[in-house]
Amino acid sequence: MAFLGAISAGNSTNAQVSETLMEQTSGISGALNEGERDLQFVPIPRNENAPRGLNSEHTLLARGGSLALPFFDDFSTPSLPNAQGAGFELYHRWTDESARLTQTYAVSAPTIGVATLDGLDATGYPYSFVDVNTPGWCDTLTSVPLALNGYSAESNVHLMFYVQGGGLGNAPEPFEDQLILEFKSVDDVSGEVFWTEVWSVDSVSVDSFDRFFVPVDQPMHLSNGFQFRFRNYGAMGGNVDLWHIDYVLLNDQLDPSTFEIASEVAISRPENTLLRDFTRIPWTHFQENPAFFMRDSLTLLQRNLSTTQADNVFTGFSVRYEEEIMEYPNFFQNTNVLPESVFTTGMYIGSNPQGEDFVFDEGVNDSCAVFDVSLWQSSIGLLHTEKEGVMDNDSIVFQQVFANDYAYDDGTAEKAYSLTAIGGKLAMRFPIAEQDTLLGLAIHFTPYYTNSDLETFLLRAWSDSAGVPGEELAENFQFHTPQYFTDGYDLFAFYAYDQPIPVDGIIHVGLVQANDAMLNFGLDKNTNANLGEVHYQLGLGGSWISSEIPGSVMIRPVLRAGKSETWSSIGESIDEDKKLLVFPNPSSAGELRVSVQSAGHWSCTHIQGQVVAQGQWRTPGLHSISTMDFTPGMYILRHSEGFSARVLIQ
Repeated sequence: MAFLGAISAGNSTNAQVSETLMEQTSGISGALNEGERDLQFVPIPRNENAPRGLNSEHTLLARGGSLALPFFDDFSTPSLPNAQGAGFELYHRWTDESARLTQTYAVSAPTIGVATLDGLDATGYPYSFVDVNTPGWCDTLTSVPLALNGYSAESNVHLMFYVQGGGLGNAPEPFEDQLILEFKSVDDVSGEVFWTEVWSVDSVSVDSFDRFFVPVDQPMHLSNGFQFRFRNYGAMGGNVDLWHIDYVLLNDQLDPSTFEIASEVAISRPENTLLRDFTRIPWTHFQENPAFFMRDSLTLLQRNLSTTQADNVFTGFSVRYEEEIMEYPNFFQNTNVLPESVFTTGMYIGSNPQGEDFVFDEGVNDSCAVFDVSLWQSSIGLLHTEKEGVMDNDSIVFQQVFANDYAYDDGTAEKAYSLTAIGGKLAMRFPIAEQDTLLGLAIHFTPYYTNSDLETFLLRAWSDSAGVPGEELAENFQFHTPQYFTDGYDLFAFYAYDQPIPVDGIIHVGLVQANDAMLNFGLDKNTNANLGEVHYQLGLGGSWISSEIPGSVMIRPVLRAGKSETWSSIGESIDEDKKLLVFPNPSSAGELRVSVQSAGHWSCTHIQGQVVAQGQWRTPGLHSISTMDFTPGMYILRHSEGFSARVLIQ
């Protein structure tokens, strides 16, 4: 149960530290200057308003209240019960919330999206904070009830699934950690429920997926209401000992010796932006030169799981703003894809020699905009015709957000980044497209073993000096502390500078930490802005050192971007339907103005969970909420119809 990955330091002689050594030195060590670490938690966003597809609904076939065969899940659809949204219950295939759907952790997954089991509970915190090295039972992934009555041993019912250990995260330790599979049975007389272990593994590949078959042939299992579940046994102290499960199929007449996937072509790697250098940029900055910020092209990574050749695989992308959808088919097509092969498809975006260049329409709004983007291919695969209306493994759906912040990261953290030096400084370089005012930083911290929320740091901003931080742009004396959240996934806390700072051109933003404690910033491993854009300094008088750790530290500068007491978002997404607008935001204690489009109950909750105010809006329109008694911090305002907004009280 190794907990820490490789560590890179500022010199080549100390560039690699083994996982075994890191277990022995998991406390503070001055020798470990710049560190990359496994996270305590890395959940994916649970966004009720995020796009799941652009089509119609799905019909669920069931017998006697149980799902009929075939049972299938490739974890590209909202199949876990914590996926909330209109009609999503039709796609639920599992009854537990402790496992989670991820897209950025596994390596070379059969299809986009996997179920990940680790040492974290459903809130994203460790099962045990007391002794992080003590192994125990952790996550559970239990199927919905299945109708196996009427089948017999001769029906050749099998459960097939793919498994990987670790991927980009921490891998399970052979002979210590386990992934097990259990089948449910019910005593006909007493009604007592039994779970029987039918399969287990303690070691699988860390960079590819192994396929397994397990028969369901016992009379006690061939009944109505049958369920199966995966459980992992390992470290309970964080996001370690990861197991990734994909492409689960339970069906009859399934012979492992002759089984072939007849037709399945899937996208297997996520994409997160159509912009050239950023995943987010202020809308007013983008409007200055839209074509400049667009990517020329991108490359889809795809996989033919079939044992036969795939022909005529078409691709393209769609962009939706509000109710308008624009389609951009790719003039390339793959006509002869080899069986069981990985292949790629190039796709022109902002530089298309065969047609019109694509640029986000800068005229749709004057302050912010959110576009729903879907990269798609031909629908080729198992049960695809029954899964219209939601994201599937033949499409990648994400939101391109233009608000008032810059971002290199994709919003998910696969690792943690830290400095271990008293007075250590961290700086990220951003080329600002136009003159603006720097208000603060949005930072994603993640706790790791011990809570660092009592550690302090000071915000900093520097001019550019030949690619490294130069003179400080302003004085900042206000101490801040890391904020960790259990009310959402991959959340960013907002930290305001003492005074707004006028900025222009290239700037560096970051902080100086008071002690040598590891503050553990989120580290996105699917983008790579660190190399060239991140510098650190180890103590007073030290020189600036360029980061050697691949990835993107999750720090985002937040600017005024032409807004004045206008609703804005510093979090994961903007509600493009504008169902719940809050201003000013950030706000001083006093009064919030809230615009709602429907009546309903409301509550305001501190980010740590306690309700501080609640009431009822009897009519749509503009309402006021007194915040005179609110202490400074982050709050979540919720509408009873499911809309919410994060509010910062300064």
